Amino acid sequence: LLTRGETNKVVGDINSIGKPLYHKTNDFNEIYNTLSKKYNDVLEDLQPISAKYNGELKARIKDKEKLELKLKVKGLDPQNISDFLGARISVDNITAAKLLLSDLNKQYKLIFKDDFLDDVARSVSHKTEYRRIHAQALTKDGFSFEIQISLKELDPLLDKSHAIYTDIEYKFDRFWGTSDDTLDNKAINALLKDQKEINKQIRQKYFEIKDKEFARSNPTNDVDIPYVVGTRLNERGEIVPLLTTARDAFEQDAKAQTMFKRLENCVW
Repeated sequence: LLTRGETNKVVGDINSIGKPLYHKTNDFNEIYNTLSKKYNDVLEDLQPISAKYNGELKARIKDKEKLELKLKVKGLDPQNISDFLGARISVDNITAAKLLLSDLNKQYKLIFKDDFLDDVARSVSHKTEYRRIHAQALTKDGFSFEIQISLKELDPLLDKSHAIYTDIEYKFDRFWGTSDDTLDNKAINALLKDQKEINKQIRQKYFEIKDKEFARSNPTNDVDIPYVVGTRLNERGEIVPLLTTARDAFEQDAKAQTMFKRLENCVW
């Protein structure tokens, strides 16, 4: 779809100042109001694919105040902002995240895909250990919204990291221009120290998740070889095998034994 105001440019192109074009119009209110009305439809469309991968689905319309701050601090136009409307699906492992991205690519026209769910992450480009997949889905009427794919175990650390990033990126100037230079340095150094620590924690947790996933998929490890215990219907009504592993069976049995132990002295 051709954009308004950018000759011969379409949504998904880079504009004349080198910024991505995410919407067919540069009118803030038109973008905000249009995507606000799509919120429920996006949730409904994403729910089946989220359920397929045992995902946790969230969505939100970004606050106008935050959008206006982003425009001011980053020197952007409304047309350059990807996350007026954003959704996130958090899954259990890296393999599920990659498969989910593949399914999203079949369901939507994705005009951008940024996979930061890997060993390098954003460590080179942004000096952080941020690890999520970002995809930009185009709507039929020429707007787009952001879909993030994340890992459940990483979410608390990544959310904390984002809060620190926001302080550094958007509020940094509040530490400047005061009469107390010592206060400036302390505040800035505290933020940078927090960022360094959270990056370390994210990296450690990511490789812990990756190592665990590799161990479970290792075919030489008999307790992690999947076997069929039954069948179930998928979202399309097809009969598919229901799988488990010896490890999962042992863990469930151990949990049951623990519960029985707790209940044996209960008086009914």
